[in-house]
Order: sequence, then structure tokens, then C-alpha cells
Amino acid sequence: MEMFNLSGRVAVVTGASKGMGFAIARAFGAAGASVIISARTSAAAAEAAALLQSEGIEVRGLILDVCHTQSVAEFSVQALAAFGRVDVLVLNAAANTPNGALLSQDPEDLGKVMRDNVQANLAIVNALVPPMVKRKQGSLIFMSSRAAKRGSLNLGLYAMAKAAIDQYVRNLALELGPSNINVNSINPGPVRTDFSRVLWEDPNREAAIVAMTPMRRIAEPSDVAGLALLLASPAGHFIHGQNISVDGGMTA
Repeated sequence: MEMFNLSGRVAVVTGASKGMGFAIARAFGAAGASVIISARTSAAAAEAAALLQSEGIEVRGLILDVCHTQSVAEFSVQALAAFGRVDVLVLNAAANTPNGALLSQDPEDLGKVMRDNVQANLAIVNALVPPMVKRKQGSLIFMSSRAAKRGSLNLGLYAMAKAAIDQYVRNLALELGPSNINVNSINPGPVRTDFSRVLWEDPNREAAIVAMTPMRRIAEPSDVAGLALLLASPAGHFIHGQNISVDGGMTA
């Protein structure tokens, strides 16, 4: 078996119409996987799917809005039906969170942040993973953040949600390891995507981030996709229960 070959596997990548999710879907498809992607609108899902199809990738585009319970439930059913199985699940979709000091946040905001960024993932996992358990084969990858590993003066609620994701990974690792399913999270630093545009569109702010990064640049989506491919492939299947930083050395 080739170390990075995903031929014959079906991969779901949520939040994959652009940015890191799209880069991961493209990498999986190039490695031979059939790919199911999601976006918040049918137009965005169709546009991203058409681009991947033009590259020879077998793909389905579905709607998923993690802020709505019904959308999460419908997506889970449709994803499982698209190719009849799911072998790799990448939970990349997330909702925006209020920024600012925690003392300025309404306690109800935390409930919404956890619902949209943690509870929605739990619902998708509970729907798509049991068939993996029966087959005793699969890979789960959660998109976390470097913010989960450090304090933040401005991203407190976001950091708390991502820290919950990292703990979720450790718990699932104990549950799913005996079923030959590896579970990990990726913790990127700043990545050049629309989601994090505020961090790099200002030249002065980008320069400050680059100065704090030993590799002296901001990550590109392909940097994250490379790790996702490793974790989903035979080459990385024994990597399990880890929260792995992709930040050019910022954590160091």
C-alpha cells in the first residue's frame, strides 16, 4: 500500500468551499479519494465542487450551516448517502465568535460559541463515525487552533471552544483507538485565508506576525493540507490523540 494513497476512500471535509478546507479537499482528491465538501450555501458548494471536478476529482458538494441544528442533521444523512460510506472525516467548518476581553462578553455568547463550534461537530461525529467503528477503519481530523494552547486577550471565547475541541480529540482517541480509527486535531497559527484576513491584510500587522514566526512567513492553506493528508493516509495512521501545531515555529 502506498503511504499517501487514498484511492478507494471517501473523505468528508466540512467548510471546504475555500481556504484550508478547500486545500485539504484538493489534496485528498489528488491522492485518489472521493470527496464530499460542504459550504453554507448551495452556490458556494457547487462552485467549489466544479473546480475540484475540473481537476479530475470525484466530488459532491453539500450545504452545511453549523449554526443550525437541522442543517447539521441533514448534512450528516446526505454525506453518508453520497458514496455509501465515509472513511475520513475532517471537521473544519466553524462559526464566527465574538472578539474582545472575556469580561466584556455575555455569558450566553459562550453557549452559542460552544454550540456552533463544538456541539455541531459532536452531532456530525455521532452520525458518521459508528459505521467506521463497525468496519474498524477510519480517520478523524478536527481543525483546532494555536489559540487553544495559549491565553488570549482578544480571542477568549474562540480559544475556549478550540481548547474543548482538543480535549474532545483526546477523549475520542481513547474510545476509537481500539476500532483502528485515529483521531487528531490540527492547530494552525495565522493562515492566509479569508477567515483570518484581519490578521494579515494590514501590512503592519502581518509584519508583526512574521517577526514572531521563526520561519518568517504566514502559513498558506497548503501547509495545513499537507498535515491533513498525512493524518488521513496510511503513513500517519499511528499518529493518534494529538493536537499538532502548524505555525512555522511560533509555539516554540
